[in-house]
Amino acid sequence: MTCRSWRGRFPFFSAQPQARTAENKTMRRLWNFCVAVAVLAGIFALTAGFGHGIAYAEERYVYVGGTPLGIAIGADGLIVTGFTEITTEDGAVYPLAGADVARGDVIKAMDGVKTTNLYEFRKRVAESDGDVTLTVQRQGAVFDVNVRPVREIATDDYRLGVTLKEDVGGIGTLTFVTEEGGYAALGHHIRDPETGLGDELQKGRLYPVSIENVVRGEKGKAGGLQAGINRLQTPIGENVCNTPIGIYGKYYAEPAGERIRVANKGEARMGRAQVLTTLDGTEPKLYDVDIVKVVSQSESAEKGLVLSVSDGELLDKAGGIVQGMSGSPIIQNGLLVGAVTHVFVTDPTRGYGVHARFMLDNAEAVTAADKRAAEQPPYCGALYGSEDYGRKEAA
Repeated sequence: MTCRSWRGRFPFFSAQPQARTAENKTMRRLWNFCVAVAVLAGIFALTAGFGHGIAYAEERYVYVGGTPLGIAIGADGLIVTGFTEITTEDGAVYPLAGADVARGDVIKAMDGVKTTNLYEFRKRVAESDGDVTLTVQRQGAVFDVNVRPVREIATDDYRLGVTLKEDVGGIGTLTFVTEEGGYAALGHHIRDPETGLGDELQKGRLYPVSIENVVRGEKGKAGGLQAGINRLQTPIGENVCNTPIGIYGKYYAEPAGERIRVANKGEARMGRAQVLTTLDGTEPKLYDVDIVKVVSQSESAEKGLVLSVSDGELLDKAGGIVQGMSGSPIIQNGLLVGAVTHVFVTDPTRGYGVHARFMLDNAEAVTAADKRAAEQPPYCGALYGSEDYGRKEAA
């Protein structure tokens, strides 16, 4: 019997007063019972809905970073940065004049032999006698160019008159290390300001560095963290992908940061937060900031958060956000909500951040691809300024 049938069977009004009173009491009890059942059913449904929501919002943990990194990232070849004049017996000449080699090209091989080392390339050119074939990459296209080195009077070596560098690098900050041994850093794309190369720069290494000095940021002039990179020391990480929201790869060192949960969508809020970064030496420290804007994003993008520095020490030492702090974790209410990406050039006390959940998606994708096929690195394009610091030498 349904509640509706109970209500129809025991109406509020009856022709006989005594019977009406008894029927009313019985009806009220039954009606209250129906209401109670309906309320309990609603609570159960609501609780089940919340339970499903909690299960859906997966809790993911990482080891927080904040430590400074020396980053050296290359193009799997030698990057052409310019051309030089060579003095020969016949006068000063540019050996590559008229050849299809341009600034920003990547020399992948010489006479079919891969070349990524400046010293070896220069030695092979010096010992050449006659034409050589350079395999050149330009904007994704790969082609061969036949050129003839000339003999330099001063050294008696053959030269091509081209200036090259092995990699592009600088100082950045580690954002986190995953429980599977992957890492995320920077929070933005690495692009070579000298040549404009960006997507070609993928493979590289991370090195430990110690911050030696901080150049304060000023209105219209970005500051920066300063440290030397020793490429002869053992690297602490191997970079695999350079994406619009950071760099990702394998981390070899033991994670030093605390294990922390990465915020899910909607958990980052406007209000007080902290940035974990290093201004001196190697030990990171928390500094107060305010998140003044949160952009709700369904797809990854750099500028998901806007920050305002409120910490007196950070303002005094650095003037706010400076180059090299890119990748510094943003922590709010015990959650990793994002990473610093850019500073406002017109106001160094303000900057942008990327949502940490997007960086973790990329880090997990790189790790998963590496596990599937170690000999086949992941396609970094599917995951979709740093300082100019690279080794240069004329060849």
